[in-house]
Amino acid sequence: MKTPTTILKVQQEIAQRKYGFQPKITALIMALVVVAVIALNAGAVDVDLWRWLSADSSNPLQHTILWDIRFPRIVMTMITGAGLALCGTVLQAICRNPLADPGLIGVSSSAALFAGAAFAVLSTVHLPLFLMSYFVPLSAFLGATLSLILLLKIADSKQGMNTLVLILAGVAINAGAMTLLGLIQFVVDDATLRQITFWSMGSYAGINYTSLSITIVPVILGTYYFWQIRHQLMLMSCSENQAKYQGVDTRKIKLISLWTVAAIVAVCVSFTGIVGFVGLVVPHLCRMMFGAHLNVLLPTSLLSGALLVALADTLARTIIIPAEIPIGLITSMVGVPFFLYLIVREKRKFDYV
Repeated sequence: MKTPTTILKVQQEIAQRKYGFQPKITALIMALVVVAVIALNAGAVDVDLWRWLSADSSNPLQHTILWDIRFPRIVMTMITGAGLALCGTVLQAICRNPLADPGLIGVSSSAALFAGAAFAVLSTVHLPLFLMSYFVPLSAFLGATLSLILLLKIADSKQGMNTLVLILAGVAINAGAMTLLGLIQFVVDDATLRQITFWSMGSYAGINYTSLSITIVPVILGTYYFWQIRHQLMLMSCSENQAKYQGVDTRKIKLISLWTVAAIVAVCVSFTGIVGFVGLVVPHLCRMMFGAHLNVLLPTSLLSGALLVALADTLARTIIIPAEIPIGLITSMVGVPFFLYLIVREKRKFDYV
């Protein structure tokens, strides 16, 4: 039985963690605001934000560039970055695997496969103009949804959802989707091949308020849901059996969480293409900097993911003006070395193999 002194010490530790955590959140929010201001000012066309707000607000060209092109694009980078980082954090908790990320369950690769098929269809079939704009995103979303249905069909059983089977099935779906995408790339013409290649590398060019409004809804709903079940996820990340003993319906949590993750990832990649390694790198950086408890890890991962992708997109469109580097290359430059570092750091756990 805990004494009053012990209870007081625990309360003091919780208070210290709470108040020590608030400055870190504030610092991340301030960094995000700074990056947003820099991104609004940076680009092929010189737009001075402060000057425009104070004196030159009547310039229609600057108004269009600032509020119709750059602003929705920057907000989209933050929303998708936050969503991908959130999904990576949740998947690592559910799978109890530090190397898990949204690509683990095959959603991204299946979305790329159906997007490639959509590009191939558009190269041969003339669709109405209103349908052409959303044909590729809708196809990518359909591919992501079908891959999740297949994954759950394989991994689910009467005893519950097997995490190991889930991971292995995800790897198999990834491999199969990328093989079929390679076949599509082999048979299409050069122009279509170029479109598929650039989509697969990720790009925020052409983002508008419609795509932004569609993307923001599942990210916000998913964030709310995962925040509500953070304690159950924390128990599952420690031991699934222990979580069951404490009354957590692990099968239901896994099922709803995977559907939520798939919806967020599917919507994000549908409009922007594949932005790799965000779901892997960001949760680990936040664990090292802020701690592993989901009370801290969820909000810091959201903000850090938004910060990383916004900064990467700003670099992608300003390094070699007027050309634009696919953002997937920028995130991979960060993600690949970090991924190798994680493998080297964790290899001692595989000495028994």
